[in-house]
Amino acid sequence: MRRRPTPKFWLLMIITTLVVFSVSFGVLQYRFAEGQRELERIRDYRDDLILKVNDLRGEVDYIQTDDYIIRAARDELGLIMPGEIRYVNGSN
Repeated sequence: MRRRPTPKFWLLMIITTLVVFSVSFGVLQYRFAEGQRELERIRDYRDDLILKVNDLRGEVDYIQTDDYIIRAARDELGLIMPGEIRYVNGSN
């Protein structure tokens, strides 16, 4: 004759099932929160890159102006405009 499961057995099975589901849910919640933090970090990094790109675009636009070309010719190459006189400091 077969033994029928007792109510204690069913109670133990229900508690075990609840514990397994609770632990699984906790692990999934932790992974989800971890993914959210990673997503926020990546979004911040993307925003920083967008700011850098915009700054570089502004710099490229400035480099293509006559003002930049004149300043670079004077400061870096030591050139002067026609009709200007160069003064040299004798202490150097």
